[in-house]
Amino acid sequence: MSKHKAPSVRQHMAWFHTWFGLFIGFLLFAVFWMGTLTVFDREFDRWMHPESRSIAGECCTLSPQQLEAVLMKARELAPESDNIRLRLPTERTPMTLIRIVEPDRSLKAYFMDPDTGKVVSNEHTLGGSGFFFPFHYKFNIAWKDVGYFMLGIAGLAMMALLISGIVLHRKLLAEFFVFRPKKHTVRSLLDLHNLSSVVALPFHFIITFTGLLIFFSIYFPWATLAAFDNDKAAAQKAMSGFINLPASDFIENTDQQLAALKSVPALVQAREAAWSQALGEPARADAINIRNLTDSNATLEIRRVFPARSIAMSTHADTLLLHTGALLHAHEPKPIKGFTHWINGLHFIQFDHAALRVLYVIGGLLGCVMIHTGFLFWLEARRVQHHKKKLPGFTVVQALTVGGTLGMMIATAAFLVANQLIPDHLNNRATVETWVFYGVWVGSIVWAFVNARKGRHLQIHAQAHRSSQWFAPTVAFTVLCGLAWLLNQINTGGMVAAIRQGDMNSLAIDIGLLIMVASGIYTARKVVIKSSARQPAHSEALKCN
Repeated sequence: MSKHKAPSVRQHMAWFHTWFGLFIGFLLFAVFWMGTLTVFDREFDRWMHPESRSIAGECCTLSPQQLEAVLMKARELAPESDNIRLRLPTERTPMTLIRIVEPDRSLKAYFMDPDTGKVVSNEHTLGGSGFFFPFHYKFNIAWKDVGYFMLGIAGLAMMALLISGIVLHRKLLAEFFVFRPKKHTVRSLLDLHNLSSVVALPFHFIITFTGLLIFFSIYFPWATLAAFDNDKAAAQKAMSGFINLPASDFIENTDQQLAALKSVPALVQAREAAWSQALGEPARADAINIRNLTDSNATLEIRRVFPARSIAMSTHADTLLLHTGALLHAHEPKPIKGFTHWINGLHFIQFDHAALRVLYVIGGLLGCVMIHTGFLFWLEARRVQHHKKKLPGFTVVQALTVGGTLGMMIATAAFLVANQLIPDHLNNRATVETWVFYGVWVGSIVWAFVNARKGRHLQIHAQAHRSSQWFAPTVAFTVLCGLAWLLNQINTGGMVAAIRQGDMNSLAIDIGLLIMVASGIYTARKVVIKSSARQPAHSEALKCN
């Protein structure tokens, strides 16, 4: 009587890697794809809002007179509001952003040129920071933090998949140099999957681990509050420097409010001087928040959220009483929180380093390639077996692979095209753009399901149909990227205007679109060549049969 050998650890890991990768991979692709786009979210903001390019002042500081002008304009735009937020100019966003919380708690946003007083509404589009960025970390699902927990599940699965992949592929160094594109499709896909995994393995680990740490307080809020006896206000003050004083029931009159606003530039200069002295180098604020302007307990927050020459985020956050200028709290992160700020900065990469930003994009795209080739390998390795047994799972995975990955890329390109085509005066213009994205994405998934079901009734080796699964979406993505680029050249002057104005942000997006067009043409050509090469062999096989 033969004894069955128990499965080894590597066999268990292989099972886990295959099936968890299959079920979580679609979420992971969305995270990696949108995360890659988010690396240049501010650049997308500029590209998608052409009118904002005309109000960029001299980069990248505001004089006290200019800051006072911005505050006066904010007051003029919303005289009934008592909450004003400013995002000051930086290299990547060389314009001043005014955010005003209206009495009904709605948020209005404007770009302003402090030299001319020109103001442009920021409701033109959600752009990269308003759409790609939140999709990356919560799938644009705000209800009961469901999006955050979906990300957490995907992040934990990604860490486990990376570890199981290392166990499965013990010859990591050898696989770094192995890619055989002329071999059988299954072998080539596995090589590409392994290569894209190994090349960017440190990046994948770091970006996944830091992403999980960033939302630790959302996943385990009790762990943070326990250290402060469940006092949420004390926790916020200690961890982020956030202070929200209760109302004093004493209302400041209009003249006192205007005087307080005019005192802000001097208060900002004083805090910047204190930071510079402590650091031994120039330091400037990049965000200002005024809360409860009409109350005598109004607060002024002066923050240095994204230092240009430091990885760590939120290095300074000082809170003052607005009407008296008294310093309430100069936030100095404790060592553990300081490490968290460093982790956040490493993940968000908002510091000034263009070359590293490009490397982040390459790492993100390699993550997308790793996930997509994993799906393709699963499909090609099981195509014949599932066809013989008439298992429906193959059709579902194939449709989701096409619609869930390539479909998302097509929807992103359609989002950019819609941005160029939708009239500026249309009501809810930004919302219409998002409808286009989700509509195209759903349409891609439906098309993929219909096409996959059609393929079940054809010969399993009908290479022409198999190739159409990838050729048509690739062409659609390529055409839409080219159209988005072309429309921007027509509408705004495109690359020529960007070079003339020194607008490197918009130029970067145009260059990225051209790279996507070139990549799409190359991929579509390879699909056609592979299909043509196999079609004669298929015809001969049919004759023999």
